[in-house]
Amino acid sequence: MVIPEKNDPERDSVAAAWSAAGGEVSRLGRFWEPPSYDPAKVRVYGNDTFALVLAQKLGLDLISPADDLLVQLPQQALQRSVTLLPLSGAMTLSFPAFLKPATPKLFKAAVYATPDDLAAETRGLEPDTPVLHSDIVQFACEIRCFVWRGDVLDAAVYEGDGALDDGLRFARQLGQSEHLPTTCVLDIGYIPQRGWAIIEANAAWGAGLNGCRAEKVSPCIEAATRKLVTGS
Repeated sequence: MVIPEKNDPERDSVAAAWSAAGGEVSRLGRFWEPPSYDPAKVRVYGNDTFALVLAQKLGLDLISPADDLLVQLPQQALQRSVTLLPLSGAMTLSFPAFLKPATPKLFKAAVYATPDDLAAETRGLEPDTPVLHSDIVQFACEIRCFVWRGDVLDAAVYEGDGALDDGLRFARQLGQSEHLPTTCVLDIGYIPQRGWAIIEANAAWGAGLNGCRAEKVSPCIEAATRKLVTGS
């Protein structure tokens, strides 16, 4: 497993679990100039820039949920309206509005009070940048779930207060969706008077543990990297 050189409590936990299971851990500083690794054997765990640059340099395929996953899912999994539109269209919405980039971390996911606030946050982005718009809701409880082959390997409440068992029942149902990749991390939450809903889906190669146990979720992280297969 290749991870960033800089220490981080969650990455360190993942590295320790990997080593305890018999794996080798390599910490990289100059990740843009990586040593030679066998792409069929290497696994990556780190922040977006680290992982994506390594994937390009080493010929790796990183498994991630589709950017438009939320709009593919049925309404009962969302418990709110979610639409995909270009940034130019988002500027014409009624404000305040909750908006987030379809491609993770292009700008801050937040409730924007005015179009000017959104314009300031997204300065430099193209007008056709895909944006997700959803109802403004409050989650009373938020749970992180590592999902592999439809099974929830571990889950933990990371925000608010709620019944983990109730959330797990929802997460296990959601984990069976044909729209999910083989491995991913689901954040789910409870909306009062509506029910359990998906908040977002993340890539296991970069998601923090948020209270989940590293030794339990290692299969998710391992499955999130594979050798890139190119056409003949």
